[in-house]
Formats: sequence, C-alpha cells, structure tokens
Amino acid sequence: MFFGILLLLIGVVMLLEKFHIIYGDVWDYIVPIALIALGASSIFKSRRHPE
Repeated sequence: MFFGILLLLIGVVMLLEKFHIIYGDVWDYIVPIALIALGASSIFKSRRHPE
C-alpha cells in the first residue's frame, strides 16, 4: 500500500509540474515527498503493531 501511495504522489507532482502549477525540477519535490511518506508509513506501522 505504501508504494501505491508513493507512486500516486509522484504522479501528482509530475502532473502539477507539467501544467506549470509548480515550478522547478520535479525531483526537488519528489525526494521530500518520499521521505515524508516513509516516515508516515513507519509511524502508522508502529501504531498497528505495538511492541
């Protein structure tokens, strides 16, 4: 599920750049989104499976 959400976010960022809603290099937006998604994923996984 995590990779699906990540791919969705990457696609949205690329589409926004294509329509000139955001400017600059797309990779400048994708890396922070990937880090945020990884962090959120680890937080939600730890809440579901407490140790």
